Formats: sequence, structure tokens, C-alpha cells
Amino acid sequence: MENEMEKQPTAEESSLNNRKRIASAMAYILAVTLSVMCVLLAFYAQDGYHQIGEAKFAVYKVTMLFGFSAFLGLGAVYVFFSLREKKSWERNLSVTDYCVLAYFLFSTISVASGGFFENALWGSFGWNMGWMSQLSFALIYLALSRFGEHYRAILIVYCGSAFCVFGMGVLHRMLIDPIGFYEGLQGFQMAQFLSTVGQATWYASYLVVALPVGMAVFLFAKKTGWRVISGVYTVVGFASLATQNSDSAFFAMAAFMIVFFWVCVEKRETLNRFVEICTLFLASGKVMYFLMKAHPNPDLHYDFITSLVLEGTTTWILLGMCMILSLFLYGRRDRPYSLAGMLWLRRAVLIVVILAVVVSVGLIVLQSRGFLTGSLGEKLSAVSYFNWGSEWGNGRGRIWEFSVKVFMEESVGHKLFGIGPDCFSSYTAAVHGEEAALFWGEKILTNAHNEWLNTLINTGIFGGAAYIGIFVSAVGRFLRARRENFLLVGAAASAASYMAYNFFCYQQVCCTPFIFLLLGIGEYILKARRRMQPIWEKGQTSGK
Repeated sequence: MENEMEKQPTAEESSLNNRKRIASAMAYILAVTLSVMCVLLAFYAQDGYHQIGEAKFAVYKVTMLFGFSAFLGLGAVYVFFSLREKKSWERNLSVTDYCVLAYFLFSTISVASGGFFENALWGSFGWNMGWMSQLSFALIYLALSRFGEHYRAILIVYCGSAFCVFGMGVLHRMLIDPIGFYEGLQGFQMAQFLSTVGQATWYASYLVVALPVGMAVFLFAKKTGWRVISGVYTVVGFASLATQNSDSAFFAMAAFMIVFFWVCVEKRETLNRFVEICTLFLASGKVMYFLMKAHPNPDLHYDFITSLVLEGTTTWILLGMCMILSLFLYGRRDRPYSLAGMLWLRRAVLIVVILAVVVSVGLIVLQSRGFLTGSLGEKLSAVSYFNWGSEWGNGRGRIWEFSVKVFMEESVGHKLFGIGPDCFSSYTAAVHGEEAALFWGEKILTNAHNEWLNTLINTGIFGGAAYIGIFVSAVGRFLRARRENFLLVGAAASAASYMAYNFFCYQQVCCTPFIFLLLGIGEYILKARRRMQPIWEKGQTSGK
């Protein structure tokens, strides 16, 4: 019997093994941290709706500080072992990676260029979207894109929490309050607050980011079990979307539905499911209309699109058309599918959407300047959205005009590099205080109520361009790789939804961390594909 010395690992092999163990630990820490974040941001509140935004940011801050302190500590050791290996450390940066890094760089520069150092660190009270928050968003994305091995577990926790939030939102619209958040509130206050998230606008921002993820599973998953679960998730989400009473959410819905339609036309099965989705949404609105009639809140006054979805005759007609079309497509399921014809239809729909936007903007301009007369002018005057003015969009007309003026009167340095993250209120108080007081009195205008305009002012032209680049590049890259994993379609749809919704709203803790979470997961899937690692259950891809 030969006595052979056991082969000892080389220094390089030992370093590689250590690095793999550290990477595994980092992936677990990241999964736990982000799962805790998903639960706490969904449900945590200290005193009902009182200062609920501050309460949620407080737990977000603590979660990020504890979780990422451990993650980054191990990350430093990971980098040390990576540098010890003979092979060069992997530096495969994507376009989206560069945009995230550039945005954080220019956010940092804006802190110095703006001059409002204390406010720039944590941001305005109630919003807290300062430099530390921007750092956390960048870390969520970069960490998940490299160490997102357990992204499926994170998504299950995220969507499970969201489902409960949606369900509570539905119950609240029927004045059913099992959690006691409505105790002591008057009817008009109940109309303004929903579920465990808070103000209806914040709630809607949470909803439109989380909903497309479950919809993607319903549209593209192969297994019946996943389709049933995601179908229930989608129906409850639609019921809440139809009743949350923020028109901005319907613009977000239009964005994510366009993304899904763009992909679904490529196969008969997914096109059928898309029509089913349309039917479910319209049916959910009608069912909720009758349920809310049973428990009405006389202080709840529907916005224009909400009223159309719940009460409008047009949506009854569309529901009937969708049901007929769904039956027609089901009856032709065994017929040959003309992919070329459907791709032409897809282009036609895109052209119609673009023309609708252009025409709508043109009508707003013409109507507001008094160029439209007769019956057309009278009909448009009855719709508030076609009448631009200071009160347009619940006061956004005045806010946007004021914000554009603020940017145009900035110095060259501020235009290029910004005034600091979440420093809009500090800057306007210092430079435009009298005008702001004339418009809003003692109320504080904390942001431009348009995230893209707000980012332009806060981080400058360079920071604003990088920030927009994050979302545009991610949507494009995810859709190009959609056949690899249908979750890429869900992430792209959520990003498009976020972009559309926040054209009228702003960064805040109930939605922005989650969109960077989904972008990070999408990026991890793309990088895992390049490393040829398994990323989802076999056979559950779209377009094959």
C-alpha cells in the first residue's frame, strides 16, 4: 500500500475557495436584508397613519445600515482574496452599471455643488431622499446584480407582502378595517389613506411597481400552480388598482401593459393570456364598483379615470369586447399563427400610442390657448386634463412651471451638477422664498412632483441624464434578453411603470428601493446567463 501525501491546495486555489465561501455568505446576508426590508416597508407603522412615511424610513435606514454593514465588511475581504488570485478580478460592467455608478457620482458632487450639506445628507423631513438614500439605492442594485443568488426567495417575500398589502387596500375601499388603521378617522381621511402604506399616492406607487412582477408569472409561466397563484395575485392587484383613485397609476398601467403586449404578441398562448389579463382588469373594476356600493364612503370622490373604470359605459363595452376576443382566440388555438402579421400589429399599436400622446399634448396646448372653439372646445373644457393652468393635475401645473423657472434661473454650476439630493425645498426657500410663499403660503414645496424634473434640478444635467439612463438602458437590455427568463419582462414592465408613474410623482421609500431591487435582480439574471448558471426552472422561458 502506497503512502501518498495528500495534495495540498495551492495559494491560488485556497484563495478561490475562500472567496467562494465569502460570496455565499454575502448572498445570504443580502437575501435576509432585502427580505426584511420588503416586509418592514410593507407593514411597519408606529402610530397608524400618523407620520407613517417617517416610520417606514426609520426602519428602512436601520435595516440598510445593519444589513449592508455586514455585507460590505465581507465584501472588503472578498475583494482582498480576489486581488490575490492570478486571474484578473472580474469587472464586467454593463451600460446600466455605468449609469448607476455615474448617477451616484454626480449625486455626490451635487452635495458639494449645492451648498446645503446638512439637508443633502438625509434629505427633507417626510421624504428623506438625500445622499444616504441614493447610496442605498445604488448599493441595492450593485449588490443584487453581483450576489443575487437567492433572488427567487426575495421575490417570493416581496410579492407575498405585496399581496397582503393589496388585499388590505381592497378591504379599506369597502370600509372594512381588520387592522384598526381607520379607527378615529373621518370619511375624507379614509378616502386619502389605504392599506398599511399610507397616503393613496404613496400606496399607488408601491402597487404599480409590485403588480407587474406577478403579472409576468401569470403571462409566461408554464406550470399551472404558478399560474393559479399569480392569477389570484393579479386579480387582487387589479381590484386595488381600479379603486386606489390616483389617475397617475393608470398612466403607469398603460406603460406596463404596452411592455407586456410587445412581448405577448410573439406567441399565440401568451397573446391569449394578455387578453385574459385585460378581461380580468375590466371585470375587477366592475366587481369592485358593486362591492363598494354595498359599503359606500360618501367622502370618496373618484378621479376621472377611476370613475371611467368603475362606472363608465365605455369600460362595460370594452369588457364585452375582451371576453369575445378571448373566446375567439381560444377557439383558434389549433390554427396556424401568423407571427409576421402580429408583429405588424405590434408596430401599429406603438404608432397609435405615440400619436395619441402627441395629439393629446397638442389638444392641451390648443385648448389652453383658446384656439379650439365650438363643440370640440366645449367637450374638452369638461375634461380637466385638457385645460392647462395652475391647478392642472391637482396643482402640478403651477408646480411644474415654478420648477422649470427654478432650473432656468440657476447658475451654470447648479445646472450642470445640481443643488443636492432632496434639496429642492432648501434651495427654493433660499433663492425663491417670496415667490414660493406667495403660491403655497406656509406649506413647503419639497419637490417638483415629477421625478425626472426633480432629479434634473437636484443632481444637475449630468446626474439627471445618468438617472434616466439607468431605467432606459435596463428596459431595453431586459427586453432584448427576454427569451432567457420571463422575469426580465416583469422587471422591464415594473421599470416602465415606475417611469410613467413618477412623471407625476417622486422618489420615496415605499417604491424607489423596490424598483432598484427589481433592476438588480434583472441585471443578476443577465450576468448569470453569461456565466451559464441556472437562473429559473427549466422550460419556463418565453418565446421558445
